[in-house]
Amino acid sequence: MVAGTTGDTVVGTGTLIFNGSGQLDPTSTINPISIPTLADGANVPLALAGPFGTVANPTITQTAMASSTSAATTDGLASGTLANSNFTVQPDGTIEGTFTSGATLALGQVAVASFANYQGLASLGNNDYHASAASGSAVIGQAGTGGRGTIVGGNVEQSNVDIATEFAKLIVAQQAYSANAKSITTFNTLSQATLAMIQ
Repeated sequence: MVAGTTGDTVVGTGTLIFNGSGQLDPTSTINPISIPTLADGANVPLALAGPFGTVANPTITQTAMASSTSAATTDGLASGTLANSNFTVQPDGTIEGTFTSGATLALGQVAVASFANYQGLASLGNNDYHASAASGSAVIGQAGTGGRGTIVGGNVEQSNVDIATEFAKLIVAQQAYSANAKSITTFNTLSQATLAMIQ
């Protein structure tokens, strides 16, 4: 065998015979390889045993019966693909996906930012805001911890103003304004009458 050559190289020959117990029979022949000289000029013989060991110390056995399944249960699920619509979001921001095999795995987690002064956030329009000097730097963390709110999956936040309550407050404010306007008008009338009496 010479380094750099191509083609098939026989590394060993022999016949494997197994007895009724599946053990290697002594009549088997496993011939090791002997390479008298290495390609780099070394002349020390190199003996390589075959991949099945020797007859006296075999590394292979054969069963004496047909192969069969030894376990009727498995410890896992069949392979599956991630369905596009099978996503759920947990209150802590964890996004879970359900596979066609029935397995549910965490795919990621949404982080939530908190600010020292929410009123100081700068509006970018379309309900988008970013940090400013007035709001302070964002403190990123897990939803539901450190005073951060939780996440509700599958929901869109709409107006959180109670129209009936706010309309009632508007009527009260309007009545108060009208009363104050009448008071000012009455005070002005009395002032004019007082000035007329002095003259």
